[in-house]
Amino acid sequence: MTDSTSTSDPVPVAAVVLGPGEGRRVPQTSVIIKAERRHSGGILTIYEATIAPRRAGPNPHIHRSADEAFYILAGEMTFQIDGEEHVAPAGSFVFVPRGVLHTFWNAGTEPATQLTVITPSGLEDYFDALGALRAAGEVTPEALAALEALSAQNDTVHVPSDRPPYGPLD
Repeated sequence: MTDSTSTSDPVPVAAVVLGPGEGRRVPQTSVIIKAERRHSGGILTIYEATIAPRRAGPNPHIHRSADEAFYILAGEMTFQIDGEEHVAPAGSFVFVPRGVLHTFWNAGTEPATQLTVITPSGLEDYFDALGALRAAGEVTPEALAALEALSAQNDTVHVPSDRPPYGPLD
């Protein structure tokens, strides 16, 4: 069963059973939301994302009030956590507690897929805004400011980087 609706208001919890590839797809991203605020009462968000080969993830960032866990389903990801690099092949688990600077990327030649759990929920709002920004085509300073405001609302701080977020590594 594919779930294609979203709301930002927490509601009573609901069980979720999804088959492979199912979930709420966020337009203009590789993100498939598996469970979100409306399912968990705001406790967590779970999503699957596939990162193309030789592709950056987000800028280094800190979730000041959220913990994040990654399970690598396919391929190989590289994580930078508090300045230290860790290569995580399929089957690896990575936990980043709140307050720790981190980022990730796919340095390999094959796509990499990860299942991510973040608690509490709220990151799905950021992905929805990112998808809308990409769909609009032209990235305006106002749109970037709105995205940054949403990050701040979710208690996330992005650190500037030489590498464009989600851009090519080369």
